[in-house]
Parts: sequence; C-alpha cells; structure tokens
Amino acid sequence: MRLDWAALVTTLHQAERVVLTSHVRPDCDALGSELGMAGILEAIGKDVRIVNAQETPANLRWIDPQGKLESLAGGLKPADLDDRDLLIVLDTSAWAQLGAMGEVLKRNRERVLVVDHHVSEDDLSDRWFKDTTAEATARIVYEIGLRLKVPLTEAIATPLYAGLSTDTGGFRFPSATGETFRVAARLVDAGASPPAIYRELFEQDTLARLHLVGRTLAGARTFNEGSCILSTVRQADIKEVGASPADTEDLINLTLAVKGTQLAAILIEQPDGRVKLSFRSRGAADCSALAGAFGGGGHKAAAGAIVSGTFDEIEHRVTEAVDAAWHALEPV
Repeated sequence: MRLDWAALVTTLHQAERVVLTSHVRPDCDALGSELGMAGILEAIGKDVRIVNAQETPANLRWIDPQGKLESLAGGLKPADLDDRDLLIVLDTSAWAQLGAMGEVLKRNRERVLVVDHHVSEDDLSDRWFKDTTAEATARIVYEIGLRLKVPLTEAIATPLYAGLSTDTGGFRFPSATGETFRVAARLVDAGASPPAIYRELFEQDTLARLHLVGRTLAGARTFNEGSCILSTVRQADIKEVGASPADTEDLINLTLAVKGTQLAAILIEQPDGRVKLSFRSRGAADCSALAGAFGGGGHKAAAGAIVSGTFDEIEHRVTEAVDAAWHALEPV
C-alpha cells in the first residue's frame, strides 16, 4: 500500500483544473471511479473533465446521465487538455491500458497522480496512491470523499456502488468484507438503487449476446479433472450471431460457474487480430502472475492481457500456462 492521505488531500486541494482518465475498454469500476471522483472534486470547487481514450461502451452509458464522459475517439484533441494542472489516472497502473491517453500523460508526467488498487504497475508517475487490498478503485474514491468531507449524493453514490458491486462480483468474491457491505449500505442510503443498477448491468442483454453466450459455453473445455476451464471467442463468432465487442464482457465469469472449476481462462480475438486474455481464479491460483507472463496484470483473482500472434499458438501457450499454474499448487 502507498497511502499518504495528507499528501493526497494537499495535492487535490492545490489543483484547480483536473482531468480524470482510466483504461481502455472501461468497466464499471473505471467509469464509476471517474464519475464518483468528478463529483467529489466538483463539490470542493474544482474544474473537472473526464477524458478516456475510447468512447463509453453502449451498455454502460446509463452510468453517465449527465454526459460527463468525453473521449479522444469522440473528437477531443490532446491539446484541449493542456490547461489541466493535475491528471489523475484511475483503476490502472499500466501504459498499455491507457491507449491514446498514454501519450497525453507522457507529455505531462510531472502532473500525473495514480489512484489504483491493482498490484502490477509501470512508471506512470512519481505520485502514487495505491491500496492493493482495496476491493475496487471505487472503494478508494469513496474513502477520498470522506477525507475531503464531501457529503454523499445520489450522483456520487450511484457510480461508486456500480464500481464496488461489479469488481466484487456482486459482493461474492473473497475481497468482499464486512466493511464492503457497510460501505455499500452507505451508498444505498445516499441514493444508489441496487435494483436499478442490477437491471442496467444484467438485464439488458440482446438476443445476439445470448447467442454468443451459448456459442462460447458450448465450445468451452475443461482439463485437470475439471479444475481448469478454457473458452474462446473468434471474430467469426461475434459476426455470425450479430453481436458487438461489448457482448464479450463477463463471459469468463459464466465459465467459472461450472461446478468444480477453480481456474478459468478465455481468449477473445480482437478486430485487429490481437487476442485479449482474461483469467479468473477462485483464490488459489494467482491470475496476476498468469497475466504477467503475457505482459498484462491485475489481481490475484482476476487479471488480463492483450497479446499478438496466431490464435492457435496463443491458445496453446495459454493452455500450457494455466496447466503449469494449476500444477504448481499441488503439494510435492
């Protein structure tokens, strides 16, 4: 952990014009942390912009009813951010995950602050605020709001609840503690609506998404006596069922639901030919180490990477890596 609260509070109070950013293919913890942080900083009088490399996925636009999320892909120019005196990176510590925003940060590295809960990291900044024991970056942002004495509002609580709930797998991951539920309760008291958030997250599937789920599960294979499971999604699968790239999110969690599985991996072919890898573990195997072997990172229970190469060759390498990671857990 690198938690210097006094230095963080001073830095935030001194800044006047802030830009918040996060990783490409943003999830609820990334977007929720950005929106929650924006609300907190605006409450203490700061001029805040949220700018990501990519546009917000269509299935997550509900999280931003006020339209605060901007993107370089949407036409914003890096020069438009030259007036910012503080750049805060949320929910990632890796250059590769920043996309085009990485170049903006490199030009202004002395003004960058990283707020994150992932273990792995690159040299994004000399100013870090990290708690790798936190169940979500949204939890850290919640704590920042407390230190800044900002009252919770519905506009702050809703995105933070979305980030906290999704990064804990609906509060079912081992990272969820009693305090996680107490924080969630405070967010609900402030206006976050669990039924409405759940509906937006999990009850908006298209028929194409369901067809993709079926195809992915039908092709999944287990090994090591059912302890490990691997699935794949090719671009042809996505196109043939009429799905969108966002429809591949969380497919791996469905495979981990198969009885007896302890370690899951999924390979998702990208439009540019690269392959997105995701790993999930019930706790024994270290997904961060697995992803690290492919140039990625994350948490012990969940991690990922983007790699180049032929799909079949990558599938072979991933299978071998998962097999080795599982056997390394066996007692000698």
